Amino acid sequence: MSLSLVAKVRKCVPDKRPFLLLCRSLNQDLTTALRPFYFAVHPDFFAQHPEQRNTNENSLKLLSEHLEALYERRHKNDGTEVLKFYVRASPDADKRDNFRLIKIRTDKQSTRDPKKFIQGLLESCNLSTEYVKKIKSQPEPPKGSGTSMGFQPGKDYHYDKDFADFEYEVKNKRASKRPDITKWLMENVSKAKQRARETAELQAEIDKLQKALVAKLKLRDARYECGWNIEHHRGCLKTLERLANTHGVELAPLKGRIVVFAPFTGISLEGHVMLFTGDVLNNWIDFIKNIPHHDTYLKVVPVYERTLSRVLLDIQIGRRKFMPKQQASGYANHLMKVTTSLNDYLGKQKFPKEWPESLKEFTIVVESEAGPLMVSPTGQFITPATCPGAILVDFIAQNMNLARERMKKYAQDKHVEQELMDSCVKKLQLKALTKDDAITPDKMISALRDVSAMQLQTLQQGKLHITHYYSVLTDGTVCIPWDFKSK
Repeated sequence: MSLSLVAKVRKCVPDKRPFLLLCRSLNQDLTTALRPFYFAVHPDFFAQHPEQRNTNENSLKLLSEHLEALYERRHKNDGTEVLKFYVRASPDADKRDNFRLIKIRTDKQSTRDPKKFIQGLLESCNLSTEYVKKIKSQPEPPKGSGTSMGFQPGKDYHYDKDFADFEYEVKNKRASKRPDITKWLMENVSKAKQRARETAELQAEIDKLQKALVAKLKLRDARYECGWNIEHHRGCLKTLERLANTHGVELAPLKGRIVVFAPFTGISLEGHVMLFTGDVLNNWIDFIKNIPHHDTYLKVVPVYERTLSRVLLDIQIGRRKFMPKQQASGYANHLMKVTTSLNDYLGKQKFPKEWPESLKEFTIVVESEAGPLMVSPTGQFITPATCPGAILVDFIAQNMNLARERMKKYAQDKHVEQELMDSCVKKLQLKALTKDDAITPDKMISALRDVSAMQLQTLQQGKLHITHYYSVLTDGTVCIPWDFKSK
């Protein structure tokens, strides 16, 4: 369940309508100016290319945070950040699989004017800037305007109501092109089997190379979490092997760590060393040499989590069960913001009388500054780091029963899901059955029941992946949408 913060926030702050209305008008203009960019990079238009899709989806969320920071005239202290987007190199049908990587700076050296920033964004993608040039730049907010608690235009693009029509267009376009699964499998299963045969030797090489690297660098493990391109996986391992041979001393901090080839470079919340596959080698080396420094953030995360838990009546601090990896440094900052907001609240009033003495049965997840305030499908409270304490407390009070219901349903669904997965693997004689992290148990259950009912024997001895799109990956994995029977 999502909740719009704007209406409630405005009740908590002085009336600054002239400036807030100007912000709202400006946001609508810039939203319109951004539409061509969203069409160019929207993940749903890269369904056949998981690596590009994942990169664009993660960067869009970070872009949303940056836009919010620009509107509120504040700067994040996360250092240099470069957003990476893939756009198609040409609109020609025979060149649809050729991409160009766009890099956008969002650090202190980049512009602080939202209009100029968006204009540069459009120019980098070779998109028209005629409309945005006609928009007036944002004026400085009057002192004490309280805009940081007012209108927040940089919300996650999935939830921003200004893009509701755009999302509706995307979904309709995608649904109108959805094929019949039986026909699609007949046309693509042979291709999947051929690719599986062709990549078997390559997979064996990857396994051998990975085992050798783990032993040489004394790693706990080496993983690939940046799409499904098996050749790209080998390339990442070859790059690390080359570094191990030429810069062995500099790679010493990797000893005993799990190395993950990922969409960003940093230390994850799990303590894994994440290496962005698009970075130059010098960036990898510089980062690895400074791992001890980055680990300091990892060490303070449990302290911040315990502090927030104590403030919020021993509530459990969780990590969203279906979410992309994030850096420990950013997460620590988000935890501190929520704790500060709740302490500000408690400095003025107490928690509601109807609350239980302890909230330890519940779990709260702190996400980015631009995320939604909601109860997740698994029963967790999800809050953006910028949520005011009063609104967070009110939201928890109103949704305790809903959270309990969803926790109970998830506990039941995950067992049913596993039983159905085991049954499908056995019934269809699959080599592997996997799913995207975003596919929750209830969706997976629906998909598995439909797969079993249709008796898709053409999938025998194959690898099946449940996701949001149809595709045959380079290693022969067959991807189908979880709701393939829906029209």
